[in-house]
Amino acid sequence: MASGSHPGRPGFLTFRLDLASALLSERANAIYRERWSLDVRALRVLRLVCAEAGITPKAVSQRALIEKTLLSKTLAELESRGLIARDTHADDRRSIALSGTPEGVEIARASARVGEALEVELAAALSANERKTLDRLLEKLSDSLLDGAA
Repeated sequence: MASGSHPGRPGFLTFRLDLASALLSERANAIYRERWSLDVRALRVLRLVCAEAGITPKAVSQRALIEKTLLSKTLAELESRGLIARDTHADDRRSIALSGTPEGVEIARASARVGEALEVELAAALSANERKTLDRLLEKLSDSLLDGAA
């Protein structure tokens, strides 16, 4: 059995990261769905769009790590609720530019505040040094994997 694993739970790093991510997302989804009827993915997309007016769907897909079909459905949901708007991109008339509506910007900001508070609450199991170490290690792993993919 791998170090730090529990009986019945594989000790592979990928499994443990998936498990932690799924549990964290489940908790956040419960709160976000109750307040805004949106899930973590939709709010991630909304925050990206609201943070950078004129962002393209391709850029959102890359930054949010969401494949195109799922992103298309998420954008359609956000647009139908009046949270984002689509327009022709100013630099490339063949491309779409996305922007947040006033209501979308308000929800993006409010959900970011809730997300920050939730993250603090969820990280309470870690000391400040453990949290810094975890952040540093996750960044190092991500950078290494992204460099390897490039």
